[in-house]
Amino acid sequence: MSFTARAYYHHGHDENPVVITAAEDAQALVDAMVRQPAESSTAALYIAERPRHEIGVPDHELRFGVLADRKLGGIRYVNGLDAWYAVGTQDGPDPVGYQYMGHEELFPADSLVELDVVVAVVNDFLATGAERRPAGASWAPWPEETLGQEEDDGFVDL
Repeated sequence: MSFTARAYYHHGHDENPVVITAAEDAQALVDAMVRQPAESSTAALYIAERPRHEIGVPDHELRFGVLADRKLGGIRYVNGLDAWYAVGTQDGPDPVGYQYMGHEELFPADSLVELDVVVAVVNDFLATGAERRPAGASWAPWPEETLGQEEDDGFVDL
């Protein structure tokens, strides 16, 4: 079965998300993210064919941020029960900051990965329909302590 991912990274995507159906779409999404202003440096992806929770929200999410000037990013995967992040390099003690539609997004300090890792994870997320944590990265549980921001449930209202 093939899957379709919907990606959101700026307000215009509320009703018209970026549609990803193939590997070249994933690469194009990451390439587009590098060209976005800082306030749109995070994308949230959802598989269209997956079921929703009884409260109407997706049962999964893949979110990644891009530091365009450094050609690095961070990745978080949520499966409805657990949250994970891709472990990468650390370049200081502080969380890594991105923005999702103008709102601050903080990732663990050791979450910086190359953009080819982001593309590989997005491709596996698409290929598996979010049935499991995507291959292509080393994962660690998302920290239980807050990273300097208000807690949220990890999901975007669609």
